[in-house]
Amino acid sequence: MIVKRILVASLLLPLLVASVVCMPDTVTAQTETEPTDNFQLQTYLTEEQALALVFPECDEIVTDEFMMIPEEKKSLEKLLSRRLYEDGFKVYIGKQKGKIQGYAIITEEIGKFHPFTFIVGADTEGKISNVAVLVYRESRGGEIIKKRFLYQFMGKSFKNPIRINKDIINITGATMSVQYMCAGVRKVLGVINEYYLSGKRNVDDVKAAGSHAATPAKEKPIAETTKSQETKNSPPLKKGEDGEVKLIKQTRMIMGTFAEVSTYSNDEKAAGKAIEAALDEMERMDRIMSNYKNDSELSQVNKKAAKSPVPCNAELLDVIAQSQYYSELSGGAFDITVSPIVALWGFFREKGHVPPDKEIEKLLPAVSYKNIVIDKGGNPKKPGAVSFKNVKTQIDLGGIGKGYAVDKALEVIKKSGIDNGCINLGGNIYVLGAPPGKQAWKIGVQHPRNQDEILGYLELRNEATATSGDYERFFEFKGKRYSHIINPQTGRPVSGTIATTVVAPTGTEVDALSTIVFVLGHEKGMEIVKRMPNVDAMIAYEGKDGKMAIDMTQGFKDKFKKTDE
Repeated sequence: MIVKRILVASLLLPLLVASVVCMPDTVTAQTETEPTDNFQLQTYLTEEQALALVFPECDEIVTDEFMMIPEEKKSLEKLLSRRLYEDGFKVYIGKQKGKIQGYAIITEEIGKFHPFTFIVGADTEGKISNVAVLVYRESRGGEIIKKRFLYQFMGKSFKNPIRINKDIINITGATMSVQYMCAGVRKVLGVINEYYLSGKRNVDDVKAAGSHAATPAKEKPIAETTKSQETKNSPPLKKGEDGEVKLIKQTRMIMGTFAEVSTYSNDEKAAGKAIEAALDEMERMDRIMSNYKNDSELSQVNKKAAKSPVPCNAELLDVIAQSQYYSELSGGAFDITVSPIVALWGFFREKGHVPPDKEIEKLLPAVSYKNIVIDKGGNPKKPGAVSFKNVKTQIDLGGIGKGYAVDKALEVIKKSGIDNGCINLGGNIYVLGAPPGKQAWKIGVQHPRNQDEILGYLELRNEATATSGDYERFFEFKGKRYSHIINPQTGRPVSGTIATTVVAPTGTEVDALSTIVFVLGHEKGMEIVKRMPNVDAMIAYEGKDGKMAIDMTQGFKDKFKKTDE
């Protein structure tokens, strides 16, 4: 039997921004169209089989789960020289006759487009004893599951840099997967070295109720399954012993970024189903709103709306209509038709450059929310339609879609009877209720000029928050920084604003308003925020002396705690 123990400090979820700060190259999924036949989920090992492979001689496996406080996470990220999306880790500890034999962590990294799940085991000296892939989700790059590749990691420890093409031989056609496998292995070794081999975590009192019965591992894939079958192959979730409340969470790759839903519950099975349903809902929204998936409803609109009205379902019409509301509110500072200009500046292909003024002026007529015509129709049983007035107009819901998807996931969570939780889709966050024994959830706000620091944290309850920053995606030319956030009215990157963080009742609001405040700047942006009920904001901007200045509404100040407090 696996005994689970959770030691949770105050929960601090880092506020990830639009381009996702958790991985070195996560924008890949946003800058390259995914082949329609790319997703091909393959399950090779269940959790039980993976543990049996890593701990073949152990008669007992216990687990130790912990959450990192902000300082600990920052220290680990500095040690690994990378950003982490995890706020904590679940570590498996193998024992034989009560003596620890080794440690293991099951983790995920992103390949070309989708995350893959694997286990890394290390002995008591920190040397790798085994590495195995549990689930691979793409049709390409799967060569990393081969033993002849994974064998290269055996015996290495955190002292080894584990560099691609130096310590680990690359596989042609699987470079991304190899790169992130190396990063993930080193991450696991870092955690084991930092927390267990150092003695920082005392696991002497983690006791098992009985022997751990393992299922023999198979070398061939169990099945090429659908997502719903993947869950079926996983070990069943069990209710916490003595009704203990545990932090339960799941993570997926959705909309080109990490999506995580978490809740505290004493019923793992019910909470797990609710979380899975919420993630499924966000994936459904992605299938509707993505302009990177050729078969999405939005892609069909972008292809055909300039020629004739395109029928749309109610949700797509709703999010487009809400976008137009925010465009009107901001006088055009928020505009979902800005993507042609963003592409002109090279941000979609990560090849930023300054285009000639003539090219910008030529394309600007296509960029206007007024080019979008919504015909809701008179029959509620029939779908409405969308058409464009300009042949070059295109819709990109990147500035509002994640927040809208978070709101839809929240509806699912509430229907499931969950009364506390955190939904995080690439930094668009909604917190429901509060963790047990706490008054609020703590959400970290990143320092806009030092990626290794946070300015402080927000204490939120039944609210949403999101951040827009010039550090998300940018390039520098002749000493000037050009951010990917474009002013739709000028066709040029916004200057003067560094970052904006907004708190509001819904994910849709904070997603749109964080962009609006960023584009309008300090004075005009804060004027809009102060006119809106239950909305608060912080804006970091360049002062007259060229240094960073910060302004907050009073409501934001009341919820914000500096890290030195």
